[in-house]
Amino acid sequence: MTGDRGGWRAVAIAALTAGGLALAACGGGNGGNRDVKLENVNPNVNATEAPQERPVQEIKVTDRGCEPATVTVKARTRVVWKWENTSTPIAIMLAGQKSPEQTTGEYQREFDQGGVSYPYQCGPSTGRIIVE
Repeated sequence: MTGDRGGWRAVAIAALTAGGLALAACGGGNGGNRDVKLENVNPNVNATEAPQERPVQEIKVTDRGCEPATVTVKARTRVVWKWENTSTPIAIMLAGQKSPEQTTGEYQREFDQGGVSYPYQCGPSTGRIIVE
């Protein structure tokens, strides 16, 4: 009987020692200094730089389709499809991605690469985004 207790005791001590070592390894990393501040931890990010505004092109989604169906935009433009209380839910299918089917609301995509044309499906009609 004593031999069994000794074996369990050794296992328990080993487990507690391993747990204590794991906790010690997970220390705060600041050497106990609570005044350490993490500012701009990514050296490639300039905190003072404001995000660049994008031009916006709106397309109305109606029961008849999208108006205008074809638009030409500059690179870095955000295209926003806006539903105008359609009687049936309509989705936009563009480049293998489908917007939610909805009767009101918006769906938007950003077009960064120039020299490309994107056909899309808008309910019963089709359209095209031409990016210069």
